[in-house]
Amino acid sequence: MTFKFPPENWQALLNPERQRWQSIEVFLEKVKPSQEEVWVDLGCGPGYFTIPLALKCKKVYAVDSEDKMLEICKQRVKESGLEEKVEFVKCSEKEVPLPDSIADRVLMANLLHELLYPSEFLYEVKRISKTNAQIILIDWHPITSPAGPPIEERIPEDKAVELLKKNGFLLTERLNVFPYHYFLVLSKEVKS
Repeated sequence: MTFKFPPENWQALLNPERQRWQSIEVFLEKVKPSQEEVWVDLGCGPGYFTIPLALKCKKVYAVDSEDKMLEICKQRVKESGLEEKVEFVKCSEKEVPLPDSIADRVLMANLLHELLYPSEFLYEVKRISKTNAQIILIDWHPITSPAGPPIEERIPEDKAVELLKKNGFLLTERLNVFPYHYFLVLSKEVKS
């Protein structure tokens, strides 16, 4: 059974405590977004990463399968005055309705463990990513933590890497920056 975060609990995703164990500042320092980049925030939720990214890059596509999450994210983006830089997209687990090769960088934060169809979804990640795109995957270690899905629902880092490799991604970097999450930087495998 795959754990799905209940959208009615969206406020928990914006709890100030989260900054202690998944700091936006640390995230931005590691990924260094630039004004030339187009980002896709898959599983954007209420916009925890979307808004800080929109302040730093050219455009963000905020993508989620839950209407409630997109509604809250849209409201928060408007309050931040960033409507011109964020586009909202409803997806399914088998389709991300964005054009091919649109993203310079794709963020999948706290999402992999929720996917019922990971191979189909990762195919879509590859499709929307430019040839030289960077994919950032952040997800929960299967350890006790102050928040997050049940431990038995979390995907261990080695299994995540194996799944990503099987679906055409190359691991380029592992960052050990969050106490309860792994942070993987990947690229598309380019066939020569």
